Amino acid sequence: MGTLDGDGIMSRGEGRRVEREWEVGPEPGPAAASPDTRTRILAVSLALFNARGLGHVTTAEIAAAAGIREGNLQYHFPRKRGLVEALFAAFETEAVAVAGRMPADPAAPEALLAYQRAWFDLMWRYRCVYRDGIAMVEIAPALRARVHALRAETQALARAVFEAAVRAGRLRVSPDALGRLIDNAWIVSSHWMSHRLQGGTALTEADRDWGFAQVRDLFAPYLAPESPT
Repeated sequence: MGTLDGDGIMSRGEGRRVEREWEVGPEPGPAAASPDTRTRILAVSLALFNARGLGHVTTAEIAAAAGIREGNLQYHFPRKRGLVEALFAAFETEAVAVAGRMPADPAAPEALLAYQRAWFDLMWRYRCVYRDGIAMVEIAPALRARVHALRAETQALARAVFEAAVRAGRLRVSPDALGRLIDNAWIVSSHWMSHRLQGGTALTEADRDWGFAQVRDLFAPYLAPESPT
């Protein structure tokens, strides 16, 4: 389970210059309207942003990675703001889907583990959104309100999943303690990236697994013992 904060938690963008506009080339031709081109732009942008940060990738690099002219990039995204908003919209859709995916059997031993793992897989695919929160809302200020709304919606959906696990007997925890447990899991989910980046190195899948383990272990004391087979 994970969250983000439009006021800038989990961001390495503080003190960095954030590019606010794209430098674009000539007007594109008719072929630039292909939906496949837009999809490719978003895919390569996400990969580059994940690798280098939202504020440190140029138009030329994205266009080259997508195999198009910079003018074609402008056809789809005249401003960097629009590109970032489109990526966030994709993340938004996936986050709501993952948060609301109620396990078929909340009492199953692996149900909560799989639910939490899905959150971390999502966070890893969109790690630039989590890691570069300040840069994201500087580039696209309209996202600030959407970030907060998404946080509230996904928290409510996640709470419903854990409450179902309590009713099913998988989690043994009082309502008050469950609230604190969920809050603590959200705090850890929000900050594990910045914690692991304190040494200045790039995030790896091993870091993702480390973050997942921290959240998993928060729930371990409250799990009902598995029945012997």
